[in-house]
Amino acid sequence: MKSIAITLMALIFSNAVLADAEKDIDYRKATFKIVGGHMKSMGTILKGRMHQSDLKLHADGIRAMSTIVPKVFPEGSGDGKTGALPAIWEKPAEFKIVLNKFVAAANEMAEAADSGEMSAIGPAIKKLGGSCKGCHDNFRASD
Repeated sequence: MKSIAITLMALIFSNAVLADAEKDIDYRKATFKIVGGHMKSMGTILKGRMHQSDLKLHADGIRAMSTIVPKVFPEGSGDGKTGALPAIWEKPAEFKIVLNKFVAAANEMAEAADSGEMSAIGPAIKKLGGSCKGCHDNFRASD
């Protein structure tokens, strides 16, 4: 009887952990959808030379989201329907370096957008895109 109770508790606990992981994954996906939306909007603005007054808004949005991104990879959120590779949790120091580059590039992009100077905006968005690519190349499964 005691072993049945222990087994049931283990099942209940593991299901709760799995449910939390799924919630973490959903939140992470939503967060990156916002980041991607800001990136796409900025690219559209810069390529089309349109809605340029909105560039600062999107750059500030990415800067704000960059403060959340490092928090959306909690331990145990790699199992499930996610493109996050196990390397995120297996190589945390390397992953932190990549995240820090993203945060720095997001800040730089926001500062460049604040300046309104295309000579600063072009290199800043290129650096930001490179920081995204650096993570995607090593820590995200390709689609």
